[in-house]
Amino acid sequence: MQGKQILLFLTIASIFMAIVVGAYVTVAGFGDKCGTELPRDWPGCLGGAFPPLELGPVAEYMHRILAALSTLLLFVTTALYLRDPAASTGVRRTLIAASILLFAQVLLGGAVIVGQEEALLVAAHQGLAVFTFGLAVAALSLQRRQT
Repeated sequence: MQGKQILLFLTIASIFMAIVVGAYVTVAGFGDKCGTELPRDWPGCLGGAFPPLELGPVAEYMHRILAALSTLLLFVTTALYLRDPAASTGVRRTLIAASILLFAQVLLGGAVIVGQEEALLVAAHQGLAVFTFGLAVAALSLQRRQT
């Protein structure tokens, strides 16, 4: 695997981890443990930069950290593939679509916090996450077929 493929694989892994931790946060009822007031409680927790050392706030904060890492990795990966003249159009378009969905995902995550975990918002947030993950996997598959 070349460098960009490794970065794409790490991006996929970080998105997967964010989904798993996010599902745990939701099922455990920890979705509001860092507070619901924007901007006071986001991106920090309960008005501070870090959460108190309690399971609920730490779990929700870890989901936020993983989401931020996933976002950074996907945007950097997309930029690298866009700058590579050898990258296929399919890989580029798939990564652009994934980046757009991830941006929407971040906005929806804020709506989930403010909406105090309204079921429809949470389901849409999870659905977009899975779709973004699928697009990133598709991009890796397309890239591997190209090489």
